[in-house]
Amino acid sequence: MSLLGDSSRDWRRTRLVGPVMGMTFAGLALLVLLSIFLVQRFDIVAAEREQVLVEQGFERQIEELDAVVATQVDWDDAITALDHKFDPEWADFNVGNYLYTFNGFTHSYVLDRDERPIYAAVRGERAPLSSFARFEGAARRMVPLIRQAELWRGTILPRPGKNNIVIPPIQRNAIVSIGGQTYIVSATLVQPDFGKVLPKGPRAPIVIAAKPIDAGMLKSFSRRYLLDNLLLLGPTAQPAGRSVIELRDMDGAVVATLSWVPRQPGTYLLQKLQWPLLGGIAVLAILALLVIRRGRAIVNELIASETRSRHLAYHDQLTQLPNRALLFETLRALLAARFGDGNRLAVICVDFDRFKDVNDTLGHHAGDELIQTVAGRLRESCGDAELIARLGGDEFVVLLEFAEEEQVHDLCRRILAAVSERIDSEFGWLEVGCSLGVAVIDHAGVEPTEALRWADVAMYRSKEGGRQRVTFFEPEMDDALSARRLLEADLRSALGDGSLGMVYQPQVDRTGRVTAAEALLRWNHPVRGAIPPGIFVPLAEETGLIMALGEFVLRQVFSETAQWVGLRVGINVSAVQIRSHGFAALVTRLAAQAGADPSRYEIELTETALLGDDPITAANVEALKRLGFSIALDDFGTGYTSLAVLQRYSVNRIKIDRSFVCALDESGEGEALVDAMVKLARSLNLGVIAEGVETEAQRKRLMACGCREFQGYLTGMPQRADAIAALAGLAAAEPVRKVRKRG
Repeated sequence: MSLLGDSSRDWRRTRLVGPVMGMTFAGLALLVLLSIFLVQRFDIVAAEREQVLVEQGFERQIEELDAVVATQVDWDDAITALDHKFDPEWADFNVGNYLYTFNGFTHSYVLDRDERPIYAAVRGERAPLSSFARFEGAARRMVPLIRQAELWRGTILPRPGKNNIVIPPIQRNAIVSIGGQTYIVSATLVQPDFGKVLPKGPRAPIVIAAKPIDAGMLKSFSRRYLLDNLLLLGPTAQPAGRSVIELRDMDGAVVATLSWVPRQPGTYLLQKLQWPLLGGIAVLAILALLVIRRGRAIVNELIASETRSRHLAYHDQLTQLPNRALLFETLRALLAARFGDGNRLAVICVDFDRFKDVNDTLGHHAGDELIQTVAGRLRESCGDAELIARLGGDEFVVLLEFAEEEQVHDLCRRILAAVSERIDSEFGWLEVGCSLGVAVIDHAGVEPTEALRWADVAMYRSKEGGRQRVTFFEPEMDDALSARRLLEADLRSALGDGSLGMVYQPQVDRTGRVTAAEALLRWNHPVRGAIPPGIFVPLAEETGLIMALGEFVLRQVFSETAQWVGLRVGINVSAVQIRSHGFAALVTRLAAQAGADPSRYEIELTETALLGDDPITAANVEALKRLGFSIALDDFGTGYTSLAVLQRYSVNRIKIDRSFVCALDESGEGEALVDAMVKLARSLNLGVIAEGVETEAQRKRLMACGCREFQGYLTGMPQRADAIAALAGLAAAEPVRKVRKRG
């Protein structure tokens, strides 16, 4: 019995210990193999990264040498001493001696505008010009590239000296082998810095500087990048156990190679950790005994972690409300249930009004605090709801099962009251309202996405109707949405079918002379006829078509008016366009393609486009003004323009909105407002033009206020480009001129 008992215990022990021992040895073998693999991979990756580091470091070394040469020859004194009248003493001090003493350039030469050597220095001392023959081959390869860049500089770069803009250096470099010595050769165009002194002709001198890759440079480079035994070898050298990078000339041929002993951090680490690794193996055996005891605890932790993960997957982190995923699951379950005993389901879409204003003015932290507070209020006011979920942003959804319709109305009133109550936050008092859209589901078979879409359509109808209201979904709304989508599709087609066109409304001075014209876009729909811009322009902004529509307008206006002379043309630009990257570059490219002179064009922006401190808007406006375009502030007085905006964006002209012009006929207050606007513009040295002038009485009262330019049906209806040209006496226009970029 004892023997059987012992055997039984041994057998059970074997069943328990055997797997543990097997796991231990398997883990040990895996650890050893993994260590070897990781060491090798670590060494390989380290060598590859070191290779890239050295390659980039050598390129950076060449760039630093180029910068040194550019510092010495890209300034006004260099133009005087090397171009106007050659000063050999200046060249000795600033070129030959300086580049050798401080930067190790052993050979320095100055080529005149005809590429002939006029100065030579070897190791800091003036040398015969014949010494240039050693580097003449390399120089002749780089000089044409310098001259080509010098030729393009006048068309694609700012002019030196304009607005104190320092032009970038024009340089080329090459690696050459001369007489068994490898050199870095740099060719640099002599240029002014601020343009007080300019070259005498279209071509300036060129400085050639050569620095040998010698022991001193290799020592400095190896210290900088922590390289072991860095050597300069021949072009075909491929030493075993060493890393190399190839140094190539301008033709791509290998001139020499840099070679060093790569570091092996993986092998070094393994040597240092061999005893700790053995100790880890012993610890592994002990840990295996603890695995069984820890198993139950681990399972419990995994269950808890799964519960937390599920909560995170189905709840919004900011508000802790159910998110879109849980909303769809719940809504699908509610819609799948049978509707009986008069029970129905209300899907209520809640969207904040003016929430974007809070984010734009106070920042996203204020917006987050607002959302958290309102989410808490929704929990309190919607206690009878089946679910309150946050879809994202400032949009929430409330699900309510109800029997009496008054229950839905009562819940909506509570939501409106809860959201509209102002909030005392760390940012001050916050006030927002909300728009509600309600979709009532009274039959089975409706998909969750369709139910939410109905509520969303009703919510947008609330916003269109004045906000802070409730709208119940009706089938007619879906028809209106379909019509809107059809109009969007037609607008996309109109960009290429010729139904979009431009007209121009003249702007006149006090004598009635046409001084300018505003470009206006018109859409003549093949079926619906003329569609007002007030309908299709907002549609383009909402659907993302405004950029394509804006490019169409710019292309058409430049094409139709490029040959006009002496007549300013205003082009309306939306806030979306001026806030987009590359807008100024697009305008410049289209103007250049049409041969249009930017100084004859005025970019008209609304006040809302310049709100805030958007760096992209500021950069686009500054670029357009620098190119010669003028800036007009359209609909002046209807937004939130401040003196800071007028000064920051250097507006050239303001356009008094037609609403103020119409008010001139109603009371003296309108005239006082217009008079104040004109005086403000005059004090800031801005031009003023009044829009919407329709009667002679309005024009006279505007003149009395000091306004000198007018636009409206009284002064001229929108007309085609040829009619405007004839009206302004532009029948014999000058030939198309190329756009000249301004520095």
